[in-house]
Amino acid sequence: MSLLYVKAYYGGPCDTFDCCMHKPHLLFGLRDRLQKLGFRMDLIPVPFINYCMLEMCGHEVFRCNIKNLKFNVSSTRDPTCRRAIEAVIGSAVKFRIARTILWFWTALDHQMFRRSKYAPKDYWPKDIDFGHSTCTECVNCCGDVVKKPPNGDT
Repeated sequence: MSLLYVKAYYGGPCDTFDCCMHKPHLLFGLRDRLQKLGFRMDLIPVPFINYCMLEMCGHEVFRCNIKNLKFNVSSTRDPTCRRAIEAVIGSAVKFRIARTILWFWTALDHQMFRRSKYAPKDYWPKDIDFGHSTCTECVNCCGDVVKKPPNGDT
């Protein structure tokens, strides 16, 4: 599913001229602005009263009372619509970051960046001889037993 896809679930307000109908005109400013920003938006009527919820990638990103949105008004003049747009844009950014992180961890799991015969050469020195340890007190740290000379010279 695309990260730029928004589902708007909305219910009808019940106290407008004694009729209970779904009014997609309340979502005009929101739909218009999100489409100009490149989002695809579906309006889905639900049987709830005074309900509006925006969903992206199966997650709820914004919820409000549909009566708080203004009828057939652009998004710049409606403060609730502006908050909804900010929530959608912020969620899109967070979903992109999450997708990038998941891609990176998946690439690491598939051993894409591990060394193979086709990978670039490793130019670190391989034959390093550290010599014998000069530790004379601890046998457990390096496993070498070094005896002190009897005359006390080291």
